[in-house]
Amino acid sequence: MKYKLIGKNNIKKPLESFLENRGINNIEEYTNLDESCVIPYNKLDNIHKAVALLIKHIENNSVISIVVDPDADGYSSAAMIWNYIKKAFPETQLEYILHSGKQHGLSPDINIRDGVNLVILPDGGTNDTEQCKELSQRGIDVLILDHHIKDKDNPYAVIVNNQISDNYSNKEFCGAGIVYKFLQALDDECWDSYADNFLDLAALANISDLMDMRNYETKYLTEKGIHRIKNKAFAAFVKSQEYSIGNHLNINAVAFYVAPLINAMCRCGDFDEKELLFKAFIETEDFFKYKKRGEKEEIDESIYERAVRLCKNAKARQDKTVQKHLPSLKSWIEERQAHKTPVIFAKSVDIPGTFTGLVAMKLADCYNRPCLVLRKCTDGTYGGSARNNDTSPIVNLKETMCSLNLFEFCQGHNSAFGFSIKPGNVPKAINACAEQLSHLDFNTVPVDFELDFADFNTGFIRDIDNLKDYFGTGLKAPKIFIKNIILQRNQGVVMGKDLSTWKFITDDNFAFIKFKNQKNDTVLKYLNSEGNCGDVVINAICRVSINSYMGVLTPQAEILKYEVV
Repeated sequence: MKYKLIGKNNIKKPLESFLENRGINNIEEYTNLDESCVIPYNKLDNIHKAVALLIKHIENNSVISIVVDPDADGYSSAAMIWNYIKKAFPETQLEYILHSGKQHGLSPDINIRDGVNLVILPDGGTNDTEQCKELSQRGIDVLILDHHIKDKDNPYAVIVNNQISDNYSNKEFCGAGIVYKFLQALDDECWDSYADNFLDLAALANISDLMDMRNYETKYLTEKGIHRIKNKAFAAFVKSQEYSIGNHLNINAVAFYVAPLINAMCRCGDFDEKELLFKAFIETEDFFKYKKRGEKEEIDESIYERAVRLCKNAKARQDKTVQKHLPSLKSWIEERQAHKTPVIFAKSVDIPGTFTGLVAMKLADCYNRPCLVLRKCTDGTYGGSARNNDTSPIVNLKETMCSLNLFEFCQGHNSAFGFSIKPGNVPKAINACAEQLSHLDFNTVPVDFELDFADFNTGFIRDIDNLKDYFGTGLKAPKIFIKNIILQRNQGVVMGKDLSTWKFITDDNFAFIKFKNQKNDTVLKYLNSEGNCGDVVINAICRVSINSYMGVLTPQAEILKYEVV
């Protein structure tokens, strides 16, 4: 087990150490952000053209169609602009279009009917050049409010995009963030003050779309948004998870307990369910009859309650599907030693296409290296999703793959994107990665702190637990290397539905737990063995926290990796 200590291992000042290890040098400034870090919207190219275009169509009583991208950012950004227009210009002829699956932008399933005058694409469309050209030829204007990297020129739409605005330094702002800036510009043009009513959805989108929270503006506006939730659907999701969130709503809580429910619906919900979710975000006040399991009487269920319940069901279906397919894909990878190469290329036969990104992310985390999950397409090529992991020495996976000149395309974010590649180029790409990236170290785990078990105490755990308000993308919870942990058999127990988790409660009331172990796990075998056994001493890489269960607080270390001493 290889690890690398980053930073100065100053366990007396965990906040300073944690932030410095994440590249934040001005601790005082970052921990006291205010309005001064907000970039004026007029730094975005074409922002005034975009406002003028929308106002022209509103004044002309045009039919305006909003395309809703199928993820939390897409739903949030589309709902923001829908709700703003309905508030400020209630007579506007608005309609929305949802995708049939997990497609993005002006994909083939999006049909813009005759009679539409303006199409708005929040969180997508920058690279849809041919589709925008066709709409332009039909006399339909296109407004794009996006944050995706530009891969091709698109002169057929008015595009507001932070990635192609040189004067807008924040590139870690999602589609809903750009919509928020657009609504601010609308406010000023129309002498209104509605934009801040929708900052909560921009915050939800920034968290869900994994925007880097080390960016001052993104961090400041995201925290501001989640502490003034106004959208009824967002509020319903938070309320439904109040047991897990408790009284501590922060970026990390939204990332773990709210965003996954919405993204699960976008992956595996049917069309009617996804439309109901969007109607909840645009606050359509519908009620439904619903009979709880085991109950005789039907009750009235609001659209918000129904949306949350259906999203939880979708999350359960998603998890079941992933757990069904992940073991066989891991076996495929390990049989071919694909995880020994710098970048994993994993061939999937039966995983649904909407799950390739999620599976690629789980594999990247499991093997601590980038992963591309490939599926055979109808045209004979391989398509799929690529994901990079947090500790990868490859800073820009998309750029690295593009530099091989073997892919038909790579489109999306730098660490999360879709791709297409011809079958004959797959082995060439694997070999090229092995040759060009073999010098990189993918096996060493970076840790923030290192200490001996004898020095491990409740005060240190509490200090680390108090950092949770800072956790987010780019600021993942610190990992701690703990040496010489003594595990006594009478303190251990095997847990879980499949008896694959083990847990020890020490004499000092520390809980050490490791989830979902293989059958040949050393400590698991130790606990399941018969006869008298001595203590086991391990070194472990852990995440620590104060665990709350049934009102009982327990200092806990979740073991990620370990070695027997």
